[in-house]
Amino acid sequence: MSSPAAHLPAPLPEHAIQTLLQALRLPQATSISNPQMTAQYHSVYFLTLPSSELSHGYSELVLRVAGNHLPEIKTVNEIGVMTWLSKNTTIPLPEVIAYDSSTKNPIAHEYTLLSRVQGVTLGDIYSSLGDKQMNRMFDQLIDFLTQLQARPWDGIGGLKVDDQGEVQLGPVVDETFWQVPDIKALWPEGETVATMNIGGPYKTYVEYMVAHVTKYIRLIQTHEKLVFMRGIIPRLEVFVAALPKHANELNNVKLRLAHKDLHFANMIFDPSSGKISGILDWEFAGVVPYPQWNPRSSFLWNGIDTSESLQESTGCWKSSKSVARRRDARYLRKQSIAEGSETGSGTGMEGHGAREHL
Repeated sequence: MSSPAAHLPAPLPEHAIQTLLQALRLPQATSISNPQMTAQYHSVYFLTLPSSELSHGYSELVLRVAGNHLPEIKTVNEIGVMTWLSKNTTIPLPEVIAYDSSTKNPIAHEYTLLSRVQGVTLGDIYSSLGDKQMNRMFDQLIDFLTQLQARPWDGIGGLKVDDQGEVQLGPVVDETFWQVPDIKALWPEGETVATMNIGGPYKTYVEYMVAHVTKYIRLIQTHEKLVFMRGIIPRLEVFVAALPKHANELNNVKLRLAHKDLHFANMIFDPSSGKISGILDWEFAGVVPYPQWNPRSSFLWNGIDTSESLQESTGCWKSSKSVARRRDARYLRKQSIAEGSETGSGTGMEGHGAREHL
């Protein structure tokens, strides 16, 4: 399996970015930089330009240029989620200046153009923060999570903005999806993101589970290297048929909007105020069954791939749960790293088990 970062767009020439700004009727940039950062799904450019009404008064913007991993749906989902959050919560976000979920634009890539959040990546400086500062930060995060948990939803999926500007449930978008580079490399011609992954939205947890397992059956039937798994198809079909019979019990689960990848590298911290000034990267957020709010146990991970990361993350979990206990934030207090890894992504069957055989 390839890394998403290996399939990011080639560096854009400055004139292409300036042409995009012109098409958006924004002033020309006086400075364009392409900082080196850990980014899996976007190339990032920092732009400085004269502030204007169309830039919402901002003079520093961030251009995020998407790779072709999950065409259209990822950008649509992120804009839908950020639009809903900006209207219904106080979670600090970049402001959306412009976006395009197609490639029919001067840079020939999907993009989002956002205001630049002031501060530094929390993952870069959290180890220098004292206990008082960390507890204050945990308090903020609990406030954010409380707002997300307070809003019930009537289905499972991502979010999208409709033609009237209203936010509606949309298809599921997940980082574990089969993505274009691996589909092209490993699957027969004609397979697409839509044929390889579930869609949605789904009204209930049972519908969501049925969609997953039905998709796995199809994939097992499709790929010649999964012949060895075909013997379990009758059992999977029996499982699918049995799920609706237990719908009353299985569907008795809260559905909540979750970021799903809320680690320190996705948080911007303002040292001058001592507060989180922005939560980034909402492209894989969505409404999920409550136990799946932290599917990959990334909450409070420092965003750095080292052997010490798990130990440090465990320490942060303990501290945050202490703050949550004081705040009586039950949804966080009940969680643990072990619970997060056990519940996984709900079905735990996004195709990873089969991928090693392809």
